[in-house]
Amino acid sequence: MLQKAQSTLEEVQKQFENWRRRRKNRRAQIPSALWEAAASLSGQYSVHEVSKSLHLNHTALRDRIVGEAIKPQAPAFVELDMIPSHAAVSECIIEMEKANARMKIILKGNYPNIVGISKAFLG
Repeated sequence: MLQKAQSTLEEVQKQFENWRRRRKNRRAQIPSALWEAAASLSGQYSVHEVSKSLHLNHTALRDRIVGEAIKPQAPAFVELDMIPSHAAVSECIIEMEKANARMKIILKGNYPNIVGISKAFLG
């Protein structure tokens, strides 16, 4: 049956070949376990390579991969120690990332409303 462990492209390709050989209806939907196996390859191969090797619709595979990445996750709380005004000021870099966007804030000296900026970005 299908494995949950990290599979290689060749292993997933064999799983798809077996399913296609055994299915009764040529228009049968691809089982979600096979889609998951295909999507799990995105860390090792490009969407183009996977879709071409497995004979999958490129857009459908990409949407599945993006859908997995967008699953809601609780944002982590980060506590910031604010430097007193009389202390030496150095550069502070804050990087935030969500499914489809990345933001980098470089602070020198005065600190703006970081909480407000973070909430606006993370939505």
